[in-house]
Amino acid sequence: MTLRRAARAAVLSLVMAGWSAGCGGSRDRERLGDLAYGEGRYPDALADYRTAASREPDAALWAKLGAAALHAGELRESADAYLRLAGDDPTRADEAAEGLEGVARAADRAGNSEVLQEVVTGLHAIAPGRATARYALILALRSDPDTAALVALLPGALAAATAPETVDSLLTLYGRVLEATAGCGQALLQYRAVLRRSQDHALRAPARRGAADCAFGLGLRADSAGRLEDAALWFAESARVDSSTATGRHALVRYGETRLTQGDTLAAALTFQAVISGGTIDSMGQVAVDRLEALGLVTATGDSALTGEQ
Repeated sequence: MTLRRAARAAVLSLVMAGWSAGCGGSRDRERLGDLAYGEGRYPDALADYRTAASREPDAALWAKLGAAALHAGELRESADAYLRLAGDDPTRADEAAEGLEGVARAADRAGNSEVLQEVVTGLHAIAPGRATARYALILALRSDPDTAALVALLPGALAAATAPETVDSLLTLYGRVLEATAGCGQALLQYRAVLRRSQDHALRAPARRGAADCAFGLGLRADSAGRLEDAALWFAESARVDSSTATGRHALVRYGETRLTQGDTLAAALTFQAVISGGTIDSMGQVAVDRLEALGLVTATGDSALTGEQ
């Protein structure tokens, strides 16, 4: 009888142990994860934290999972865990942001622009004051940046940037992104800002091209809508910003043609003369010569009567 009772007690003990493990398994796996993490066995810790989070997720567990995933090189999983941490407990948003910055640095080192973009977008969402300017520039320099993501990211990056050269680089980038997504009206404001602020040729050159192209495009739009005075102003700005390029010279010709349409023959003639004043006659120069000839202001030898040459 004694042996039978002992066997029954042993079976009951095993059943109770199994029941207890089933109920407390989440915390047990978390403790195993803590042990593995403390010993530097990050993949093992991550596996334990995953199991625990699948049963009873909470903010503290997301923080542990994020750290283990980062050490294990699972960057996307780490970023997701830190975002869940901020979502579950907004009072720990700064902690989550610090974790995301660690993921961003790791993604940058690994050249993983896809994860970097996700991380920086998430970082901007939970902690707008964090310095995301550097990462916005890194993303922009990748071979195929996501322009829609940059549109959302760049205003915050500009607000966080402090170095003047970084601000100017971001403004130039913002102009390009807006030109591709929202149109030239908003992009031109960014290009103008760079031209006002910066003395760096490497930054001024693309801003100048962008401003000239945008102003010319807006001039064409105004001209097609019959708003001649607006068109003339846009063409004049394009030519003034970048008069040496094909766009600038084309804008100068269109300015002259617009003034001619408005009846201002003298302004038109002076503009056409400016186009050919360099001596080399390209396609735009030939258009200007043709217009001057039509006005009777070019002699048979091609000299402009406005210069007094015969």
